[in-house]
Amino acid sequence: MKKLSLILICSLIISLTTACAEENLGISNNGRVSKAEPLAIHSLVQIDAWPEYQAKQDKFDEKNNFKLSPTYYSTGTDIYAQLQKADWQIASLGVSPAMMVLNTKKAELIGIASDESAANIIFARPNDPILTTTEPNGIRGAKELVQSKTFILTTASTSSVLLHHYLQQFNLSEKDISIQAMEPDEAIKAYKSGKGDYLILWSPYIYKAFDQGWQEVVNGKDLDLHIPMLYVANAKWAKENPDKLKAFLKMRDSYIQQLEATSEESTSSLKQFFKTELKVTLSDQQMSDLIKRHQLFTTDQQNKLISNGDLKEWMVDNANIYSTQGKFSKQALNNLSKSNFYITGDYLS
Repeated sequence: MKKLSLILICSLIISLTTACAEENLGISNNGRVSKAEPLAIHSLVQIDAWPEYQAKQDKFDEKNNFKLSPTYYSTGTDIYAQLQKADWQIASLGVSPAMMVLNTKKAELIGIASDESAANIIFARPNDPILTTTEPNGIRGAKELVQSKTFILTTASTSSVLLHHYLQQFNLSEKDISIQAMEPDEAIKAYKSGKGDYLILWSPYIYKAFDQGWQEVVNGKDLDLHIPMLYVANAKWAKENPDKLKAFLKMRDSYIQQLEATSEESTSSLKQFFKTELKVTLSDQQMSDLIKRHQLFTTDQQNKLISNGDLKEWMVDNANIYSTQGKFSKQALNNLSKSNFYITGDYLS
């Protein structure tokens, strides 16, 4: 009897140990291994990437059966180049590099990370007359103050969109000015050394400009622009992992709500994110300004923007600019437009 009891006890211990091991590995009752797998995401170091950063800190990703593996870049062009080298899953990009990815016909536009129009800014040095000259519509500047001037910016980026619309205010085009193309940090150094007349940056680089005492001439929101950051996914991977993709997009909602509430905890985490990943230290005032300059979208809001056609309208507006600048062929633009820019709301429910 004692021997039988010992056998039963040992069996129970083995069963419990196995069950715990299976739970840790994510093995379901039917015996399939569903262990949390790496979910690679390529992003710029921007506020819309913070939800993924914080979710990883909270291990919220692992609770949803995936393990976030983020890689951060300075520009969307850098991300596009990386996506050509290896298999990938998700990327957060501006319109221009997103279009380049979508044009491969191997990706889908699955969501909208943010509208960062107010966070794209044209800067001037203090005492520049452009800061005290305004058009009847309230926009700073004048044709004679803009024409033939040199603008420093990262081309084929959201900065290009802002510049194009700003020039239109004065019936000018890119042909009427000089453009020096540089990466953000390089552009800041060049402008600091005295090169160029005007500088265009996006956040969080804009705070490096403010720290230098440079003044804001205009931002994208002043011109009624919509400059979105977009989520694109490897189409093959997305179709094979719809639940994982849905969980990823839905995961962001609670963190977006935290930012909107500007809780002390979320603000502190956001500051740490920029300090860790970009070596940028923002003051409390700058952090508050950063949050105000961005609109992050929940899954419900994204669904609405897709279903009512707003997203496609934004895409067409931005895409036409890149086509005009020769960054994208008209044929490629037409093909993307006919394909509705591969926009899908299938993973937002």
